[in-house]
Amino acid sequence: MKTLEEKLVNLLADTVRPLVQSEIRIVTGEAADTLPVGVSKIGGMPDLPEDFVWPDFEGERYVPEPPMYGEDGEYCAEEERASPGRIRAPLAFLAQIDCRIASAFDREGLLPKDGMLSFFYEINTMKSGFDPADRGCARVFWFPDLTVLRRTPPPPETVWPDWTGRRPLPCVPVTFASHTSVPCYDDFCETEEEGRILGEFPPGRFWEYYDEAARSLGWDEESAEAERSKLLGWPDILNNPMFVDCEAVTGGFYIGDDGWMDRLTYDEKVELRRRARRDWTLLFQLGTVRDGERSVYWGEAGHLFFWIRREDLARRDFSKTWTIFQCG
Repeated sequence: MKTLEEKLVNLLADTVRPLVQSEIRIVTGEAADTLPVGVSKIGGMPDLPEDFVWPDFEGERYVPEPPMYGEDGEYCAEEERASPGRIRAPLAFLAQIDCRIASAFDREGLLPKDGMLSFFYEINTMKSGFDPADRGCARVFWFPDLTVLRRTPPPPETVWPDWTGRRPLPCVPVTFASHTSVPCYDDFCETEEEGRILGEFPPGRFWEYYDEAARSLGWDEESAEAERSKLLGWPDILNNPMFVDCEAVTGGFYIGDDGWMDRLTYDEKVELRRRARRDWTLLFQLGTVRDGERSVYWGEAGHLFFWIRREDLARRDFSKTWTIFQCG
């Protein structure tokens, strides 16, 4: 006879199972000075059409948050930080994905089956994606014809900040692997499914049962590590769920303060959440990039998340993606 705890874990697993998706894990190899034109990779120089117009972006320079505690363990009081000034700079090339190869691991058939996906992000401003004015800080391009691609150096005015070692991201070849994708606890708590069963569980212990149920469905606890890069599936969130964020900010809301949702009516909140979960999906998640002893972190071991509306993905319209930067 099953114990009450086993029954609760099974109830939770049965509830989460319909939400399980598939993701394409990006497996990095050893960094190389150069790779053949057209192969999937992170960093290095991109392969682009000859008439490609390299995008740029203008904004306030990014300044990392100071540590809360000094080397002596003493708390560091927050101080007003001076503005570092504005900068207009070309976007940095992040990665390119050969869709002919990657789509073979796409169990749900969402990705194009040919062409190249290329991802760019402006790394001097490091925009979080909380402000509608952040549009343009990141771009995704899809090049259907691989034969027109040429190795293309970044513009001479490109600025590489100190935390990159003042040079481009390491050139790292990648391969792909299919994997089960289970929503993390925070994402599940945003669903209607969670509300239907929450009352069945002891107060304050729901998350313990959730972890066990998620593991039974294929979740591995290291999936939220900063090393993880992937295509599709559920995001490995570090701060908060992002579906509603994407819908809100692309609808003109500034979401960088805690009270922004208080300005909405109850019905508006319900409709916003409904559209967000229906329309948006993760396209690409980029974690820490390593090259031997050199590591390029996004903030404090963070992730970049490229999101897209499902309708736009089906139409192969990558001009309306939205990017959110999260770090620990």
